Amino acid sequence: EAGGHTGEVATMVLVPEVVDAVAPVPVLAAGGIARGRQIAAALALGAEGVWCGSVWLTTEEAETVPVVKEKFLAASSSDTVRSRSMTGKPARMLRTAWTDEWERPENPDPLGMPLQTALVTEPQVRINSAAAQAGAKARELATYFVGQVVGSLDRVRPTRSVVLDMVEEFIDTIGRLEGLVDT
Repeated sequence: EAGGHTGEVATMVLVPEVVDAVAPVPVLAAGGIARGRQIAAALALGAEGVWCGSVWLTTEEAETVPVVKEKFLAASSSDTVRSRSMTGKPARMLRTAWTDEWERPENPDPLGMPLQTALVTEPQVRINSAAAQAGAKARELATYFVGQVVGSLDRVRPTRSVVLDMVEEFIDTIGRLEGLVDT
């Protein structure tokens, strides 16, 4: 679920395993967390808090390349892929022509880390620069690390608004859960 370097185990399974394995050390849950309901779920799994990443990429304050930010806002949760194309290690990112080309069987495998990063950093900078031009084909190649929560990112808004919405939804969720227990 998480953006960037990820493993194979989903947050819902991983968090309780880690909490049990390292108790009494506090654990922050990460991966697939962008809303108050997801924060409540992470706490229910035993985490002491959460670490959010992708949700910040479409805020007003984010330094996300504009074309990539636009693509995030148009994406669904199934528009991500785990790819070695940027770093040489599996990392979740927005699926684009870039990731598709790296996955074609006739193309060479990505290099290991850090060589792949050294290989693609300059081309990615050029792609992002060219993608800013109207009608540019480079737009099809522009990508960045993002988690599956990208599907819930539907507009650019201030970070403050994101945080307040998270808190409000968390409080509502806890209230709903308390109501289930009381019945």
